[in-house]
Amino acid sequence: MTLSFLRSALPMILLATSAMAQDFELDLTEEKPVIPVEFRPTLGVLSVKAADTEEVSASRARQLEAELLKQLGQGDLFQTVVEPSSARSQLGAEFAKADACTDYACMEAAAKKLKVNRLVRLTVQKHNVGSLVTMYGWDPGFNEVLVVSQESGEKAEKTFLGVAGKSQSQKDREFIKKLAGFVVQVQKTLSIPNGKIVIDNDPSGVVTVDGVENGMGSVEVIAQRGTRTVKVTSPGYKPFEQTVTVESNKAVEVKVSLVAIPLAEVVVAKRVEEPKGGIFTKPGLYLAIVGAAAVAVGVGFGQGAQGVRTKLEAGGDPVGVTRAEAKAAPTSALLANILVGAGAAAVVGGVTWIVLTPTPGAPAAAPVPKTGTGEPIETNPTPTGAMINFGGSF
Repeated sequence: MTLSFLRSALPMILLATSAMAQDFELDLTEEKPVIPVEFRPTLGVLSVKAADTEEVSASRARQLEAELLKQLGQGDLFQTVVEPSSARSQLGAEFAKADACTDYACMEAAAKKLKVNRLVRLTVQKHNVGSLVTMYGWDPGFNEVLVVSQESGEKAEKTFLGVAGKSQSQKDREFIKKLAGFVVQVQKTLSIPNGKIVIDNDPSGVVTVDGVENGMGSVEVIAQRGTRTVKVTSPGYKPFEQTVTVESNKAVEVKVSLVAIPLAEVVVAKRVEEPKGGIFTKPGLYLAIVGAAAVAVGVGFGQGAQGVRTKLEAGGDPVGVTRAEAKAAPTSALLANILVGAGAAAVVGGVTWIVLTPTPGAPAAAPVPKTGTGEPIETNPTPTGAMINFGGSF
């Protein structure tokens, strides 16, 4: 009977031992594996505050914050912890909005601002005779904000005449003790380890993970669990992109293979040079212009000589011609004959040159068919020029 009694009483003894150990804050749980420091996430504690105007809630929020930060400082679950005072300083004017966050996008923005992997804030409010503690936790591994509440479980005291009840200080100490398990659970929930992405890359490739640059060449990037996008860019190569799934406390490898951008064939258009300007572009035209100018000058000289001759033939007293004009008149007449003749010849030659010379780019003129016997026909050119004869005496 004694052996049977011991077998039935053993479970009760173990439960009683476990309860006594909890009262003395002994940890009888199984030994946890040590998480490498590089995989430990970073945590930001926004605040632990009262959610009502009760003085008891505000007092318990301060005590709960102190207890939480104490445990975080002594534990090895997080790489770094941003305390509420530091979070308020870093967020500045955005702190009030972040401290009221209840949705995923808002808490994600605050976490990025604080550069932490996880974010948490707690509220304390009066509930019945005790308090209700609510945790709002953000972890990118979950699809929504974690909201968990825990009551302090206090009961109304039975008062007896002449017997004083528990003081508020005693009640607050019991509150912290009863919430110890909740605080531990908060830490465990938000301390799931990160993973690692090992990227074997070309030395010139720039690596980005989810749009955040992480250096050049082969790199190792600590990343939070979930789906991550790795992108590598390098001048002269097509962008490389790959989606990977990161698991806690594990490494995933990415082998980067860059493909060169093919060189496009460059077509160089040959510039067609326009004929340069100048007198040599259209020689026939300019020859005709010079000839016409010579004719005009010659006519001028001829008119001057003819005027002197007319005055000499008219006679009269006194004669209206000076000695110098009389001597110059024969020379002017000679120059007139030369210029008019040469100019006329130049005009005829220039016009002929223009007619016979094809325009650049124009099709060549068709040959003129021969007629008759094919023998050349002689023609007498029409004489050109002017002749001024000058005579007389002075």
